[in-house]
Amino acid sequence: MRRVPSPRSHPRLRINALRMIVFAGLAVLLLRLWSLQVLQHDQYQVKAEDNRVRTVVTPAPRGEIVDDKGNTLAANRTSLVITIDRSVLARQADSGAAVYARLARVLHESPRDLTMKTRLCTKTVGKPCWAGSPYQPIPVATNVASTVALSVIEHPENFPGVAADTKAVRVYPHTTLAAHEIGYTGPVSESQLTGTNGYQASDTVGQAGIEASYDAALRGVSGVKKLAVDRFGRVSSTIASKDPVAGENVVLSLDGGVQNLLEQSLAGALMKAQAHGKAATTASGVVMDWHTGQVIAMASIPTYDPSVFTGGISTKDYAALTSAVSNNPLISRAYQSTSSPGSSFKPVSLSAAVAGGADINGSYSCPSTLPIGNALFHNFEGESGGIINLHEAIVVSCDTIFDQFAYNDWLADGGLRNGTGPYATAQEYFTKMAKSYGFGRATGVDLPVESRGYVTDRAAQQKTYKEMKAIYCKRAATGYPEDPDPAHAALLQQYAREGCIDGNLYNGGAATMFGIGQGQYLSVSPLQMATAYAAIANNGTLYKPRIAKALVSADGKTVKRIAPSIAGKLPVAESTLEYLRQAMMDVTKRGTASGAFAGFPLAQIPIAGKTGTAEVQGQGDTAWFASFSTQYVVVISIPNVGQGGIYAAPVARQIYEGLYGIGQPPLLPSPPTTLPKVIKP
Repeated sequence: MRRVPSPRSHPRLRINALRMIVFAGLAVLLLRLWSLQVLQHDQYQVKAEDNRVRTVVTPAPRGEIVDDKGNTLAANRTSLVITIDRSVLARQADSGAAVYARLARVLHESPRDLTMKTRLCTKTVGKPCWAGSPYQPIPVATNVASTVALSVIEHPENFPGVAADTKAVRVYPHTTLAAHEIGYTGPVSESQLTGTNGYQASDTVGQAGIEASYDAALRGVSGVKKLAVDRFGRVSSTIASKDPVAGENVVLSLDGGVQNLLEQSLAGALMKAQAHGKAATTASGVVMDWHTGQVIAMASIPTYDPSVFTGGISTKDYAALTSAVSNNPLISRAYQSTSSPGSSFKPVSLSAAVAGGADINGSYSCPSTLPIGNALFHNFEGESGGIINLHEAIVVSCDTIFDQFAYNDWLADGGLRNGTGPYATAQEYFTKMAKSYGFGRATGVDLPVESRGYVTDRAAQQKTYKEMKAIYCKRAATGYPEDPDPAHAALLQQYAREGCIDGNLYNGGAATMFGIGQGQYLSVSPLQMATAYAAIANNGTLYKPRIAKALVSADGKTVKRIAPSIAGKLPVAESTLEYLRQAMMDVTKRGTASGAFAGFPLAQIPIAGKTGTAEVQGQGDTAWFASFSTQYVVVISIPNVGQGGIYAAPVARQIYEGLYGIGQPPLLPSPPTTLPKVIKP
């Protein structure tokens, strides 16, 4: 018979269970309290301090950028700035919507755009937003007119939390002058914040040109103030304060007068070409001291005004600066773009031919045409030079002599090398010599995002084929239906078929064209060409080009000179370099550039040079002229115009006339050896 529990036992059981629950709960609470106070004490103490202390960063005055004579190219000036205090607007009944609307009308922009500028930047909130401290006034408009500032100041009841203040902003007093080289500043990016450069979220930093390359020196050291705040976010005291340290000034080797002359001369050449019905819209040039590698001037057209980035650039303006329709004015064609150099490359080819065994004192046939395989290679305009030496081949720019040299080099290395072999190690005199002159790699100029160009040798061809074979074969089958030009689409598909079938083979035609600076295996920048010609002029030293030549502290007491940097030495005999110099001097006297230099005092100011006319499929020819005097290298490149002797060489002449003062006061007969005093704009 089952025993029935006494009714009296139920309350006792419930009480015991309740006690156990209470004791367990107390034990958990005590354990948690011990964990917080002992195990996690340091962690929560830091968090508590963070809640109590707020850090406000004050940017240091940014250093100035000046040219070789002390003329200011980038500086700071005081600007009227409209700021918004988020905490004040947040306490408004409508969270400040009415204030944003009234201020937007004054500033002639939309309330939405204004509001977005005051959002705090996070991982999910991108630009426009405020990356600084929420306890700092947030600038929403810079360079405002005094009338706008007064309308805010005189009606505080309409603009609570809005103030008009002064702030240092970056200015470029000469607008577009040397814009690609100077660069511009902008808010620090997310990727820059993840680095080890010490950036703060509210920093304005260099984003291009010298502003970016020397940002650490220009930026200085920001000031830091630690504020104690109460639980309502109100500042109660200053805990610590460290004043900012002004950035260093950067002295450039660029000369403002020569830079202006180069830019104006390039613009004039484009106007001349367009008047002749040419589709020319871009041009670039470099002036360099070949003794040191210092860049005296470097220009690219079209250009831009870096001040458009001050205070933040609009989406519309940025789209215009990066548009193909406007020819991408943010890109410098002088060092960020490459193309075939045409016959201006022939001094390199002569060096390669001699290294490969050609007799520098020999005589060679310069026929009007040269049959190679199924192709027929032509001299420019089909001219025949007869039997001539290599000196004359440079002077008259004989294509077929250098075509033959390059083709012989290709044959000696095994041609296509598509048999079973075995083959001896390819000597590749032409591609190796091109690389030794600095082509196919960055020059090392102290500017960001430099183009390397390319020199394609046999190994590079194999690598490219492995990477591209699948794409070649796919396009060989599908074609290019997206191309609006059927003829062009058919041509591209034919190239894709060839690439799919035998893209691994080193093409004999392309290797031959390499000898005259054309074809698919070679592409160079004007800056690379300038460093190569500087090496010819100075007897073989290849310099890393430099635009900055000194850093000077804000008080002028500390000077750090930037010494010339050597990138290498040409594997070319001094006798060969002297042979080249003599031949190139005759180019301006009686060769392909003689028309451009007619009447120029070459006896007093010798100019050695080489014209180039690079054919570009589907476009007009690119005009090149690379040259040097007793002090400077001048290289000019103008796409879509025609012959180098007609369009590029005259621009170089204008530069030399300005440098040495022919018919005008001289701009820079020789680079200054002392550092300048800063001349305020």
